[in-house]
Amino acid sequence: MRTSALPASWYGDPEIHARERRAIWGREWLVFAPAARLAFPGRYVAGAIAGWPIFVIVDPDGSLRGFHNVCAHRAGPIVADGHGSSGNLVCRYHGWAYEWDGSLRKARDFGDGPIPDGLRLPPIRVERWRNLVWVCLDGEAPPLGEALGGFADQCAEFPMEAFQFTHEQVRVLACNWKTYADNYLEGYHIPMVHPELSREIDLRRYSVEVFARDGYCLHSAPPRDGAANAGRWLFRYPNLALNVYSDGMNVERIFPDGPDRTLVVYEYFFRDPDDPANEEAVKLSGVTLDQDQAICEAVQRNLDAGVYRSGPLSVKHEGALAWFQSRLEQAIG
Repeated sequence: MRTSALPASWYGDPEIHARERRAIWGREWLVFAPAARLAFPGRYVAGAIAGWPIFVIVDPDGSLRGFHNVCAHRAGPIVADGHGSSGNLVCRYHGWAYEWDGSLRKARDFGDGPIPDGLRLPPIRVERWRNLVWVCLDGEAPPLGEALGGFADQCAEFPMEAFQFTHEQVRVLACNWKTYADNYLEGYHIPMVHPELSREIDLRRYSVEVFARDGYCLHSAPPRDGAANAGRWLFRYPNLALNVYSDGMNVERIFPDGPDRTLVVYEYFFRDPDDPANEEAVKLSGVTLDQDQAICEAVQRNLDAGVYRSGPLSVKHEGALAWFQSRLEQAIG
């Protein structure tokens, strides 16, 4: 296990960001959307993953299709960012139309000039697992089920399909994505940063167990009597935090928005979407997000200041952090 943290230069260097973009975000299976947003033909979700513009859409037969959101003509978008409905695949810039398999159907009013053969929308892989839709930009990666391994087993006992998607929070943080991910991977900071959470769990027995072969770790924190946080807290490399309980779950996704900003997408699912207690649960998690955002942005300012180089990692508290950083280092060389 590594005993020191990654160098400060890794938390903002554009060259490191460019290497991560291809070696991590271009290769891993990543949660992209709640399945509820892709429940009917024509429904789509579009966004960017580390600068890769992509979209997933339901074709007329009900199958999920995934593509880079880039027209083969002049790189125009096929659908607008966000989520909505579209009955066809037509570029919003010059009107080129594509079949549902991504092949070019018609180049609108192009004239008599030649059009190269084989023009198409670049495809991406897309699969559904439970009530989440995943994407992968690497055509050589193993299937999603194989990639998930024991992570899926950790969730088997929870009725995830019964949980309805109800709320979403999106945050843009002034820090590198690894600064925020590092923070999630240890409970060492909880007494100092999250006093409300500290009162609900037994911090003396807080642990993080790493399952390196399957690329995830499990947080364990026994609740105090009557606390609301009893459940299973999982982190899957490189960017997924899944907190699942008997009556719902939270899905937190961490994405780089360039080398110095992080996009955090936090989605909430509840068994009973009309339960008044849901709003309080969302509010309380928002407080935790506020606290994490404040400390991570403060840490990033210090990383950028040129004073800190690297520090020691606690064997007792930061084993998952050591695993995560070692895997990052191995991935990008």
